[in-house]
Amino acid sequence: MSPPDQRRLKICHVVATTEGASWLVDQLRELRDRCGCDVAAVLNGNNGTLVERLRAEAIPVHAANFDFTSSPHLFGLPRKVLALARLFRREKFDVVQTHLFHSMVIGRMAAWIADVPVRASMIAGPFHLEAYTPRWIDRATCWMDTTVIPSCEHSRSLYRELGVPERRLALIYYGPDDRKFDPSMTPRADLRRQYGWPDDTPLVGMIAYFYTTLGANRWTPPALHGKAGKGHEDLIRAAPTVLRDFPATKFLLVGKGWQEGGQALLQRMQSLVAELGLQDSVIFTGFRTDVPQIYRDLDVSIQPSLNENLGGTIESLLMECPTLATRIGGLTDSVLDGETGVLVNPGDPSDLANGILRLLRNPAAARELGKAGRARMLARFTLSTTVRDLDNLYRRLSNRGGYRPYVTLWRLVVAGPFCLGVALRFLVLDAYLLPRWDQGWRPWHRGSLMRPRMWLYRGYALLNRVAPSFGLRSKLPAMRTMLRMWLYRSYALLNRVAPSFGLRRKIANARNWLNRFFG
Repeated sequence: MSPPDQRRLKICHVVATTEGASWLVDQLRELRDRCGCDVAAVLNGNNGTLVERLRAEAIPVHAANFDFTSSPHLFGLPRKVLALARLFRREKFDVVQTHLFHSMVIGRMAAWIADVPVRASMIAGPFHLEAYTPRWIDRATCWMDTTVIPSCEHSRSLYRELGVPERRLALIYYGPDDRKFDPSMTPRADLRRQYGWPDDTPLVGMIAYFYTTLGANRWTPPALHGKAGKGHEDLIRAAPTVLRDFPATKFLLVGKGWQEGGQALLQRMQSLVAELGLQDSVIFTGFRTDVPQIYRDLDVSIQPSLNENLGGTIESLLMECPTLATRIGGLTDSVLDGETGVLVNPGDPSDLANGILRLLRNPAAARELGKAGRARMLARFTLSTTVRDLDNLYRRLSNRGGYRPYVTLWRLVVAGPFCLGVALRFLVLDAYLLPRWDQGWRPWHRGSLMRPRMWLYRGYALLNRVAPSFGLRSKLPAMRTMLRMWLYRSYALLNRVAPSFGLRRKIANARNWLNRFFG
């Protein structure tokens, strides 16, 4: 509980989902019960399992619309921002904290306009910071936050690269409730008995949803183009190498497909297992709710992700389960190679197999890594630590004013052009020009240059026809001379930089065309 001399903060967390996100319920409940805060949530709807869980905890839920990545929704961006800003001003929250990219962008703009005293964005992972479009959107809006809360060291380093000052960065992890992950109080799932395997069968498990294969676009980090982020395929392809040394090993893939795209990936992984003849060794268990009990049974827990925050490493280490992860994102914060687990290279089935063998060959050392991992998790990666750090951050920043009418008025004046600028850049550059560029379009190609050349001829012909009606015949030669001067100046500038871009031949063609146009 918070000391009696501290005032009761009114806190709102904003999340663009109505499913999953159990950490939101845990954080808000503990901020209320342990720290004495009044809490509320803003979600992107009124129906869903997350809504039900919040209401079961007697946490108020408000609804908002966070869609803005398509043209129809983008034109409604100012309206959505203003609606959320009105909600913030009406409720007079002391703190507004956003999670997930879509709610972060709209929530931080709305909180800035409303003049909320403390505005924070908690970054769920480095995914959007490694992709072109969401990265520039974040960079264009992050100055509106009072503070940014990266949840791993890698995300913090990416914000430093964006130019965010260190004083505005506060590293806080998404810690789970360690009371749910206590090996001394948790029975085993007894998977070997369920499947009829001998007691000494080595069990290697991966607990993760099957997510869709990502496309090659600027919303996706280049390392994930055409790939699924969790790395199920790498584990399946690593299995034959492990089976050569430990033929009795069983690989458990725990989880279901997330929506339609995840179901398609699950079916593709099942086909890959059949193609490699691994049906007896790779087991798809489907969705299970006894995750802590499963960790008690596993000899090795795997997180072979290609892009990740901390994945399930905190939970597995809290259960003292020997853990192997890829050397990416926040996984290197929890899994220290040779100290709390084993790290391998991402997207490398051979290295992944060697890491699994390293743990299976020395089970005593693997168990010691698991115990060291639990000690590290209890020190820094639990829900109680997360809530304590959030409360300290809120109270340190909450001694500032807010909800000043004159501030909101001038910010409204600024927000209109700003939202318009973001929308125009997104529509012109990200939605139109860059996709064409990625498909091979180049503006200096002959076919691409024909259109501006055609319109230049048409524009001059039209001026020549209407000139007598407006008394401009005598001015046309001067206008033609001025146009020629600016075009030739542009040509001279291009000619200087042409060698650097391999455009010398294109520039020569442009000069010949200019000479023909101006006689």
